[in-house]
Amino acid sequence: MIQLLFLVAISILFSNAYSQEFYKNITSTSCICSTVPCPTSGYNYLTTGGGAVGKYYYSYHNGYPVITSASITITSSNLDTGTDTTSCTQDYSRMLDDDGIQNCDAGHILANRLGGPGNQPINIFPQDSSINRGVWAQFEGNIYDCIKGGASSASLSWKFYYETTEHTKPYKATYSATYIGGSCVKVSETFNN
Repeated sequence: MIQLLFLVAISILFSNAYSQEFYKNITSTSCICSTVPCPTSGYNYLTTGGGAVGKYYYSYHNGYPVITSASITITSSNLDTGTDTTSCTQDYSRMLDDDGIQNCDAGHILANRLGGPGNQPINIFPQDSSINRGVWAQFEGNIYDCIKGGASSASLSWKFYYETTEHTKPYKATYSATYIGGSCVKVSETFNN
């Protein structure tokens, strides 16, 4: 009798409108990294090299959790405490690179030099290498210089944009920084990807 009630409860659960998303959340194996936490739909929290905790929001696109926004406040204790990407996070970003070429960089959301872990898929997204190593890196360098130059903290935020919910690589991202102390002013820039 208990088994019958259990089966009825399960069938009701999986017949409602939310069952497909629930089932996808509990059975997702979309991350190929096995030794570190992988992103899940909703809020993900990640402690960085200097001890700050980043808040990353992921949504499902085409069966994969993809980054839609993130935020963190960093201080000088975060500088130069991040890590490089690994073969796992590089493979992870290329898995999400949906332009058919799969030659993207494993872009740090929070930069390595700002304390961002490169070995954590939660802090990685598929990024065009020319952007990652060009204007994005320059923007991150300015944040680094502002903190080194006297800002006591920087509140950073990102918003990622996708052409449709079928796409897993953002086509652009907005990166914003607000400072406390020092002479740097609030900045925000949108980058193509």
